[in-house]
Amino acid sequence: MLFFGNSRKKKSTKSMPHSTTLINDPDYYSESPEEHYFKFSGVVVSDVGCVRTNNEDNYVLGKYMNTNSSDRSEVSVSFYECALKWQFAGVFDGMGGGEMGELASRDTAAIFIEAVGQLGDAPSKTEVDLCMRKAFLQANNRIIDLQKEYKIFGTTGTVLCSNGVEFKIFHLGDSRAYLARDEELLQLTKDQTLAQMKLEVGMYQEDDPAAEADKHKLTEYIGRDWTRENIKPVESLWIPIEKGDCVLICSDGLYDMCANDEIAEVLWCDEVIGSKANTLVEKARNRGGEDNVTCVLIEYT
Repeated sequence: MLFFGNSRKKKSTKSMPHSTTLINDPDYYSESPEEHYFKFSGVVVSDVGCVRTNNEDNYVLGKYMNTNSSDRSEVSVSFYECALKWQFAGVFDGMGGGEMGELASRDTAAIFIEAVGQLGDAPSKTEVDLCMRKAFLQANNRIIDLQKEYKIFGTTGTVLCSNGVEFKIFHLGDSRAYLARDEELLQLTKDQTLAQMKLEVGMYQEDDPAAEADKHKLTEYIGRDWTRENIKPVESLWIPIEKGDCVLICSDGLYDMCANDEIAEVLWCDEVIGSKANTLVEKARNRGGEDNVTCVLIEYT
């Protein structure tokens, strides 16, 4: 479990960027959450950054995605969840450079929106699980088809599903999901990179400068599976929502420029989530904005 604690707290566990995450830590989850439905408020800000000329990131927030690769895209949604209403949010960071990465992430976002639209009015959690797995597979196979015509590699995919009581994360690649809760920042996903793999087998130590060259070499991503049947996202358990929870899903353009404690300070502040998302993006831009930056923020109240 990754804890990035507030220095004001009596107890705080410091963890480094490649440490173990909580995505499947059974001690963290309750098996029977109370049936209390929380208000879902979401905002996304996606920015081209200061170096690249187009935006290879895309996102899903409800029914919205980035359809025109604008330099900056921003969407807000706010409503009450209920037993018959699911919400979905995600970030997709395209690979391949220029228009090719943009094509991969855009087509993937569109596939997820279409898949969610076919779920019906009141799907079960099992049906949602199957829908997400199928969407990852369909997106992978779409990119495999594109690879026959274009120099295109794939895209990351980090997606949240929420019913107002619990949420779950599905993940491939190195886009990240964080949970800000009780003045602690928890990293819910683990980067699927060569650097992370070498760290786990002892080839690197924490903060080893040699890891820099491998930190964006992905070991898993959408578009990697040429068999067309074995793409399997990492899945969290269902996480019970607590009042005040704030979930951040972001591309590496944010966390490469901003340390986790800086991200935490923004998420803990008293600003509305639209201001928080814009502040995170501006921090990344002010540090050089070397990549596209996309932040999806969700708050439960």
